[in-house]
Amino acid sequence: MNSCFSNTQAKLLADIYSKNHSSAFNITYPIYRSTYATEPIDISKVLGNVSLDSDGHVKNASAWIILYQLKQFGPGKGQLARDFEDGLVEAIKRGQAPSKLLNLYYFHSATFDEELEKENRRLTPKFSITFSVLIVFAILTTFTVKFLPAKNKKVPVIDWVLSKPLLGICGVLVTMCAIISSTGLLMLFDVTFVDMCTVMPFLSLTIGIDDTFLMLAAWHETDRSLSYEKRIELSMRHAAVSISITSLTDALAFLIGSIAPLPAVIYFCYYSSAAIIFIFVYCLTMFVAVLALQGRREQELRHSVTGGETMDLAETDSDFTAAQLLLKMGSRSSVAVVPSGDEENNNNNNNEKNNNNCPESKEKEDVRMWYQRFFEDKYAPFIADSKIATLACLTYLLYLSAAFYGAQNLKIGFDLMNIVQESSASRVFLEVRSKLFPEDTKVMDIAVMASPDLSEIAQREDFLRVLTDFETTWCSEGRNSTEFWLFEMQNYISRLGFGANLDKVLNNKKKLTQSKKNFLMSNEKFGYDVLSDRQFRLSTRLKSVNSDEQISKCAETMRTLCRTHEKYNITTYSPLWNIADEYDIMWPQTMQDIYISIAVMIPVALLFIPQPLCSLIIGLNIASIAFGVIGTMSFLGVSLDATSMITVAMSVGFSVGQLARKRREKRPKTDPLIVCASRAPHPRRRSQPGECRPLVVITLALQDLSEMPSAMKGRRACRERETALLELDDRAEPMYFGAVVARSSERIFLLNSEAPPTFRLFKIAGNTDDPTIECLGVVGRHDLEINHVVWNPKFPHLLASCSDDGMLGLWALEL
Repeated sequence: MNSCFSNTQAKLLADIYSKNHSSAFNITYPIYRSTYATEPIDISKVLGNVSLDSDGHVKNASAWIILYQLKQFGPGKGQLARDFEDGLVEAIKRGQAPSKLLNLYYFHSATFDEELEKENRRLTPKFSITFSVLIVFAILTTFTVKFLPAKNKKVPVIDWVLSKPLLGICGVLVTMCAIISSTGLLMLFDVTFVDMCTVMPFLSLTIGIDDTFLMLAAWHETDRSLSYEKRIELSMRHAAVSISITSLTDALAFLIGSIAPLPAVIYFCYYSSAAIIFIFVYCLTMFVAVLALQGRREQELRHSVTGGETMDLAETDSDFTAAQLLLKMGSRSSVAVVPSGDEENNNNNNNEKNNNNCPESKEKEDVRMWYQRFFEDKYAPFIADSKIATLACLTYLLYLSAAFYGAQNLKIGFDLMNIVQESSASRVFLEVRSKLFPEDTKVMDIAVMASPDLSEIAQREDFLRVLTDFETTWCSEGRNSTEFWLFEMQNYISRLGFGANLDKVLNNKKKLTQSKKNFLMSNEKFGYDVLSDRQFRLSTRLKSVNSDEQISKCAETMRTLCRTHEKYNITTYSPLWNIADEYDIMWPQTMQDIYISIAVMIPVALLFIPQPLCSLIIGLNIASIAFGVIGTMSFLGVSLDATSMITVAMSVGFSVGQLARKRREKRPKTDPLIVCASRAPHPRRRSQPGECRPLVVITLALQDLSEMPSAMKGRRACRERETALLELDDRAEPMYFGAVVARSSERIFLLNSEAPPTFRLFKIAGNTDDPTIECLGVVGRHDLEINHVVWNPKFPHLLASCSDDGMLGLWALEL
């Protein structure tokens, strides 16, 4: 039979009530003594929300805890204990309470495991829903919508040549394959799959979709006139590096998080890191293969889904049916597709053909995705404004202040109630116990595993001095709160009338052993405290400690005493020690992860970004984001536990990945010849909205006019200023809007006139005190919104320009 530990308090109260045949009796709180029992009863562990009368008797109470301690060891006893727990839970759920006035709530040793299992079953259908939602989102964001004029209004139609809905589906499926592969591989190597790992697929999905959009964005930025093989090459050249940086930093972030001493965190980081690696491999293989197939359909002007023929969007005079407008429209490239391998020759020919007719050239087709157009054309100019930049700096200071305040009030530790569902009876039990039984956590158990011979006076007194050390710490209540079987046995002997012979009993080993045996037989509670003559436990109470830091300090004080008196092999335990251990692990481990991340990510950034200053900025960015995440948690009511510690590690990897995508190619090592200045945001800056960088002036090297287009692709816009000083050959030169300064013996500058829209090229001769200015030439009227103009003295009759939409042009000077 399943023999259970009896509820002494409940049994005693029932016996008193039945034997007295009275309608009421008085109970003192928190300790109750009765002639019906040989041991005191701690009522504070049984009754909750107690109010007392003037005599210290219990007036009323609203909660009562009944404890059943089941045996788990022995043949079949573990299963019997589980059957008892399940049967009691089912009875409570069915409402089989002895009275309708009672609200019954339960909690047992397997509650957390059962709740986690329920949560896993609840998340399984949500995982399917998440996949479906992401597939729909990925499909919708791959559509390219254009507007056709029809009956004095514009009709939105889908460009089925440029749209790539199948790639959206492919991105989600590739991520799913990576999740399955990583999970299967680690399980094959017998890596434990803990409940926390069920969150990994949701995290991996976001990374996989992010890589998908990176590849799509890189594809749409390539020239449609190139062959699809060349476009794949160019896409991989840009997107593959970004994906590599993101995957490497994210995987490193999780591997750094796996050094935590918490097993659940370790296994979660293993599975997440493996999933990211598989996503990287599958994205650059499976996804790129599907992208190549879709690129070939785009080159052949076929429908991206069905592969059929499409109708030209440019044929605005044609009468299209509603079905054709909805399902068969597709754009055409304004330039014929160049066969693979002929791109370089074609670029040189185009430069010669467009020498004098650049103003009349057709506007370049905008093939950017809708979100790219928004961020580049709307958001980037807005965020680049000097007033907005100043406001952003002020906002960042507020962000740091709020994060600092939040970090000071951060709660550290794991809340057990967060595991249990809100509708569960077990959660109500935990809430009621936390609210109505606060004293329960203040008891500290002391286990002595190498006890001295208590019948020897010297050894007994030495041990009692050790016990006094535990009772007189700054966080201990004192001797009056200690429950020790030796003290209670002395009272027991005195109550029996043998107090005069107490010393003879204590100092005689045989008498002490027999008296202890008789005492433990009549005191069931202390019978569970003694394992043998050399192994027993006792308990004492702790003072109220209000903060996690004080709890950690108290735990360290007690553990230091244990180490000091190691000959007794003493161990202490209190429910508060869980909070102390979490505090000692979570905060230092989180800080350690951040420090290691900064130390590891800076070399990674140096590997991909040639500017050392940018790598240092990335290190500061890691600290800033981690600081902000930690500070924000307290405002959201989130404590720093194992899950949130992983979140901080994730934010580190994501922040490095996002910043590393802003990398730039190395600057040419040749001497700079031309320096430019401009009002409008440069296209490369517009493609990186929100990017913050210091005030810099970037140089452009021109070795030969034929290299002009490739050189212009590598330059950056100068910061907007009406007057600036540029260091050229260790001397300062004046620069104005639209000015071009040539590094030569003569100082040349260009002025842009808005009315009429012309360019004039001037040369300054003589010394700086008495200069002479000569107009070298005038560029005719232009209709393009030109962003940059450069001039090379080696070719004085030619001028090169770049408009906001990226068009390059050559101009003839009228000298």
